[in-house]
Amino acid sequence: MATENRVRKIALDAAKILVTALIIFVLVRKLGWGTIVDTVSGSIPQWLAAAFAVYFLSILLGVVQWRVILENRGLSLPFKRVFKLYFVGMFFNSFMAGGVVGDIVKVASIRSRHGRGMAGLAATVLDRFAGLWALCGFAVMGSIILLNRGMLTHGRVTTAVIALFAAFALFAGIMLFLMFKPLQKLFFSIIDRYSFFTKLRIKEIISEMLIEAQDFKLMISVFALAAVTQFLRIGAQISTAASLGMVTAENFQYFFVFVPIIAMMMTIPLPFGVREAAGGALFALAGFQRDTAFIMGFLTSLIGIAVSSLGGIFFITEKMHKSKVKKI
Repeated sequence: MATENRVRKIALDAAKILVTALIIFVLVRKLGWGTIVDTVSGSIPQWLAAAFAVYFLSILLGVVQWRVILENRGLSLPFKRVFKLYFVGMFFNSFMAGGVVGDIVKVASIRSRHGRGMAGLAATVLDRFAGLWALCGFAVMGSIILLNRGMLTHGRVTTAVIALFAAFALFAGIMLFLMFKPLQKLFFSIIDRYSFFTKLRIKEIISEMLIEAQDFKLMISVFALAAVTQFLRIGAQISTAASLGMVTAENFQYFFVFVPIIAMMMTIPLPFGVREAAGGALFALAGFQRDTAFIMGFLTSLIGIAVSSLGGIFFITEKMHKSKVKKI
């Protein structure tokens, strides 16, 4: 069984690398290597520096947000420890295929070192939920502005916006469930009938995430932090686009709609390049210059990888430290 799982994982990783290589090959062939080099070399360094700084600041606020939720779930960790773990998570989310790999790494580390895997999982899920909720809020507001201005005319873009409103409604339903006792009782009474859910410890996991009356004030602070954090993440992408001369007073609202869509795609374990290409296609459909839109998507991801590379350093040094301890 272990050998089969290892072979399956290797095959999956190889398939993802192949997809990434194929996407990059197609884009380079379509755009032309000269166009890519000229566009990137012609970018405005000040705006790129701003994107780097804004993204770094958003991660710092994310550290604070996650630590607040961890403490609320009964896990009081030193800021330094949370800082390192969060950056490690961001590194894996940026560098690896799929934006949940880093979350798994964080939870696994909390479980192995502090023995509180369930609490770590609950805090991480709530942290992700707060971020997605904030992004959806920005997207809905941006969509309403664009709809009022008659700027959402392309069918595919309109479909994406409808999907966003559906996601917002879904998050509202999840939020209601986390706070409303009768809904929780009904849900738990249903899953208690099936041993399958008991084996997966679904009730135990969800119980860790429920928001009690005494938590409301704290959760308002968390959602406020999430709003600022995600606003900065959107700001980082706008800064990257500004470095390529893409942002105007008439089109910046699109970033508040499309960046949340791209962020939601990050929760799916997609190979590197799929999310960036899809984001570029969305901006191109909205009227942005096609070549520059695709280049912006990849440049934004590279900035994210560069900022979160500190997490890679933390991960490697911790592994080296553990290896030395074992030898002793």
